[in-house]
Order: sequence, then structure tokens, then C-alpha cells
Amino acid sequence: MTSVKKLPVTYPTITSWQWHATLFSILSNDENAKKWIFSNYIQLRCYNIQEIFTGDEMLFADVMPGSSSLKECPYLITAPITSEQIEAYCGNVIDFITKTIDVNGYVYGVFDEAKILCDAEVDYKFPHELFIYGYDLEKEVFYVGDFTFKDHYSRSEVSFKDIEKGYKDIQVGEDHTFKDDYKGHRGLYVIMKNTDSPVYELDIKLIKDTLKEYLNSMDTKNHFRMMRNRFDDTTFGVNVYDRVLDTINKQVASDEPDFDIRALHLMYDHKVLMNERLKYLMANGYIEYNEDVLKGYGLVVKNMLAARNLLVRISITGDSSVASRFKMYLDIAKEKEVGVLFKVLAELEEKYR
Repeated sequence: MTSVKKLPVTYPTITSWQWHATLFSILSNDENAKKWIFSNYIQLRCYNIQEIFTGDEMLFADVMPGSSSLKECPYLITAPITSEQIEAYCGNVIDFITKTIDVNGYVYGVFDEAKILCDAEVDYKFPHELFIYGYDLEKEVFYVGDFTFKDHYSRSEVSFKDIEKGYKDIQVGEDHTFKDDYKGHRGLYVIMKNTDSPVYELDIKLIKDTLKEYLNSMDTKNHFRMMRNRFDDTTFGVNVYDRVLDTINKQVASDEPDFDIRALHLMYDHKVLMNERLKYLMANGYIEYNEDVLKGYGLVVKNMLAARNLLVRISITGDSSVASRFKMYLDIAKEKEVGVLFKVLAELEEKYR
């Protein structure tokens, strides 16, 4: 067995949540997978949840499909392996991960990253998803993708010892990936690429239908009631702009503001991916090349980036005197996006009746 093995990864197109960063790390450059990617990730939704680390209320925003994308994407084969299975198959988590990588499987799951970040004993936990794609037996490290270690999505090395410690410290109820799947267990996901042959063609009807739902802020969760129960306060589509702005305004007005950039970063990623979708549709002849459409949507991306960076700046400096710019940035992005996407939708409906 070789002492070093790294499975193929690319820096992901979108990085707002670990599940998206993981899928795009594995599939971003695959031409077959692009047909599934660009058929999806159109609809936005947001709702309030209890933050798993602090217990505070937060606005959770995501693009659809969300965390379930790792299981739903036909170009990935994802298997949940419980802690009991890991113990029975390999005896310990380190052997399980290395043997999984040996057969070209990626590993994804929740670890206590407080134990990974800190050498000293700490009395708190930081459960967070980790993506593992390689190892070095001589250095006794795993190669991982994560947000935590460098305050942005990056690739790092984590020792076998820290991985084992971080894995063992998470109990059944603290493993939110298994909890979200209603399996009630502790474990890890093994992810295999399934890209050798095309199994999914670009779905123009799905793109048209979801663009309509996005632009009209239609409630699309009823499509997925067979998977899980609904949240009652979900906002969909372009109305997410208004709810995110309202949340930012409340943060700015707070006596002790705790700025959360995740919703804005998700929205920025959504615009980046939509922009790539438009380029893909034009490059492959699904719609006509249109410089005005690309320039117009470029303004959407630019204004969302400005809004995200402004919130980062305010969270660092504490100077909220420029917070009025949020409304300007979001209003421009929303108005321009609606105009551009209605034009694209009209062309798709005319061409594909």
C-alpha cells in the first residue's frame, strides 16, 4: 500500500455550506455532472432555526437541493455507515477512513473540531462536518476540506490522532448529519464518484419550472413532503432578498450585534452558480449567446459580492455607519436578476414548448 494517497478534488465553485463545498470539490470539473448541477440549484429558501453551536436563533438560507444533494446527485454514490459498522468492519475509525480512501471513497461526517483546533482540554464542543479525501501514512495525517481551520474554505492536514479524538467525542444526538436524515445514529458517509457514463441529461423542463418558482417566490417544499416534515415559516425565491435584508437590519440595530454572514454568502454563491449556468446554456446552444444578459447578470454578482463584503467589514470593524448600503446593493441585485431571468425564461419557453 502506498504511503500517500489523495483522491481528485478541485476548489469548489460554491463554498457557502460544507455539503455544497464537498459535492463541488468532487464534481466541479466533470462534464457529465454539470448537466445535473445546472439543472438544479435554482430555488432559494430560508427559515429560522436554532443555531446548533450557540442555541441562538439564526436565519438559515440555502439553495435547493440543500444538504440532501450529496445523497440525491446521481453522479455520487453515498452510503451512511454507522459507528457500529465502522467498529465491526475495521476496529477503529482511522483504519476505516484509510481503507475507504484506498478504494477511492471520500469520507464525510461530523467531528468535534474543538478537539482538533485545541491541544488543551476544553469544556465545549464544536460539531462540524469534515470532508476527507486523502492520507499520508508516514506523516500520519489526513487531507481535509473545511471552513474552520483558516476561516474560509480551504484544504488542510489533520493528524490521525486529532481525527480519532474529534470523531470519538461526538455522541449520537450531536451528529446532525445523521439526525437530519432521521437515522438516529452516529456515523460517517462514504462517497464514491459515479461519473464513468452519463446517467442524467440537462433537464430543460426542470430549469423552466424552477425558474418560475424562484421568480414568483412560489412555495416548492410540498414537492419534498415525502422526505421530511415542513418548517412553517419558510420564505422562497426572490423574497429571500427581503428576509435577509430584514435580518441584517436587526443585527445592525442590536445593542450587541452578532453578525452572521452565512446567508449573504449563500446568496452570493447562488448568483455565481446562476451566472455559470447562463454561460453553460449559451455555450451549449440551449439559448442564444446574449452579451446583454451576461453583463446584466454580472451586475447581480457584483452587487451581491459588495453586500457580502460590506457585512464582513462591519463585523470586523464594528462600524455600521455604512449599513444603509445593504438595501441599495440588494435592491439593485434583485431588480436586475428578475429582469434578466424573466428574459431567459421567456426564451426557454419559446424554444422548448
